[in-house]
Amino acid sequence: MSDNNIWEAMKINDMLVIDTIRKYGRDTIYFKDKDSKFIWNNYMHANQLGVIKPDELIGKSDKDFFPPEFAEKARQIELEIMRTGKPVLNIEEELGEDENVRYYSASKYPLYDMNNEIVGTWGISRDITEEKKLELELERSYHKMERLARVDDLSGLYNRRYFYELLEKYASLYEKRTDGSTFALLVADVDDITHINDQYGQQNGDIVLRSIAELCMANVRTEDTCFRTGGDEFAIVLLDTDKVSAIGIAKKLVEQIANEPIVLDGKREKVTISAGLAVFDPSNPDLTDLLSKAERKLNKSKREGKNKVSF
Repeated sequence: MSDNNIWEAMKINDMLVIDTIRKYGRDTIYFKDKDSKFIWNNYMHANQLGVIKPDELIGKSDKDFFPPEFAEKARQIELEIMRTGKPVLNIEEELGEDENVRYYSASKYPLYDMNNEIVGTWGISRDITEEKKLELELERSYHKMERLARVDDLSGLYNRRYFYELLEKYASLYEKRTDGSTFALLVADVDDITHINDQYGQQNGDIVLRSIAELCMANVRTEDTCFRTGGDEFAIVLLDTDKVSAIGIAKKLVEQIANEPIVLDGKREKVTISAGLAVFDPSNPDLTDLLSKAERKLNKSKREGKNKVSF
């Protein structure tokens, strides 16, 4: 075969390869000039943009098909590629909303002419919607399971295990602080819960516990965290507070619960709590001491008639 025939065969093969990629490639492929206007597209890219024939895209840009914010972001990436000559790989793109959202993994490259000068950009993207939706679903499931592992089913408050986990984190954090700030621990239990269960039944006892939980949440600050640590036992961690402020919050909570009768079997029943308060000492970060002090104060409230906070 002569050299001319070889070159002719190579040109035909090149055209065949390009035409095959254009017609049958399942990834979107496009080429753009320096103004980010399309100069070549495959059919998959045309279909993505709602166009039948790729040649209809020539001279158009992302601005003709995508939201302004998306098109401008793409333009800035392409300008940077043309400035540096460096490709940008595996960009995650999100198009559409709600149930129509699609996700793509895109890579963009500099486009060179025969003189090795950058004359534009080209890119390829792959639809990863199904993979992304599965990833998001797994992430949601993980967070749901993580939350369920931390939350008490009955009260909706955080549970005992997470109480100890979070308490250790706060102790470590405040121990290192140099501004003198600290936190307080309030522990409480429901007065005479056995009497309530005996008189009204376990289901009504559960109503009491849920009501106490709601009142705890309603009467602390957003930065504070409430827990159900046992049968009728609750705990609240009060962040960035001194003893005086913590006492004020605790007293308000005890009074509010006593002033909010709970309806049990059609009767308005007064329910109270007893509480003990202890303030974390950064110079003595032993949580055993903190918990023991709070429990001792709680027992003091019980001995002195209940329905109060001791500190």
